[in-house]
Amino acid sequence: MLELELQYEPEALARVKQHWAATFAHQRRISVYGKRIMARVMEQIKEDDLQLRDYYQLRVSSVVEGTDIDTDTAYSFLKKAIYELAHVTWEFESLDGSEWYIRHLLDTTKERRVGFKDGIITIILNPQLAPYFVQIAGQYSTYKLDGYMGLHSWYSMRFFEILSAFRDTGWWEVSLEEYRLLMDCGQELDKYGSPKKDRKGNPVMKHADTNELIKKTVLGAQKELERTPCAFVYNPILEANRAGRGRKKIVGLRFELLHKQSTVIPASWLADEILRPVIDRLREFKVTDRNIALYLKVMEVVEARKLLREWQLKENSQKKIDDKQKYCNAVFVRVGKQISEEKKKDALLARQVVQAALGFDKK
Repeated sequence: MLELELQYEPEALARVKQHWAATFAHQRRISVYGKRIMARVMEQIKEDDLQLRDYYQLRVSSVVEGTDIDTDTAYSFLKKAIYELAHVTWEFESLDGSEWYIRHLLDTTKERRVGFKDGIITIILNPQLAPYFVQIAGQYSTYKLDGYMGLHSWYSMRFFEILSAFRDTGWWEVSLEEYRLLMDCGQELDKYGSPKKDRKGNPVMKHADTNELIKKTVLGAQKELERTPCAFVYNPILEANRAGRGRKKIVGLRFELLHKQSTVIPASWLADEILRPVIDRLREFKVTDRNIALYLKVMEVVEARKLLREWQLKENSQKKIDDKQKYCNAVFVRVGKQISEEKKKDALLARQVVQAALGFDKK
């Protein structure tokens, strides 16, 4: 049997790129340490990786840093966390419900073992789930682990992941029903994944009272995230019409990010041999640096090049652009916002098709 000693030096990229199908999936609540282990694994996955590593290793100290427990005490927590991850399943279901299947997150069938020894954790991801970890394109968000690894609540971590997907718009609006699913506060399930019911046959709901739901899931996360890039304020969305007397019911929540995405073009973009020529051409058409910073990565290089070709064709015709700054910025922002909204809608649809994240349930 291959042992669990460190076989390579883990490269800490300090950021995670996560598929939106995972971000917006219905995740079961697991321990904070389980989330931290997966974050340390995912940060080792590089942009140009074509496949998963045969195994991933990380130091116990990298999981417990920022906590008040030492490495020795941490072993009992990590044992439970690894046990949790080994039992996490990802569920896949067709939209019409005619097809459904399930896969485990970790692969414990290999000769090399999943576990820990001498301060080293070894994790083997199920290679069948590779499309959700490597070569991620289109629907994804990126967030830095600085701030994330210091969180002490699963709800705070979920907020961090979700709000990171809305850094471009600066706000997230969600129905109360969808919010419950994203925060694992929907119907309680039995060990077979079927909804539990009380003696009267009514579904059992976690934090059934809306005020309690907000208190238990929102307020604590808001406090924890106040010093992170995902600091937020929130407002309830009330029903539009109500028959009869009484207060209007809360039907949704709106979260406003206090720190919106940077409006300055990162130096790394200007040094990139693919992005730099596109940025230069956009500047020639008077697109502002602010709009480039906000929407270039959202629409991606291919779409930006399409716009540039359209503008150049106009310039070569008899219908030249009269005011480049006004026209090109308006088109660039409109297309950027449209693509951003389409990606978010696609991501929510993907959640219905692929229940993929750290702990999955049926819809």
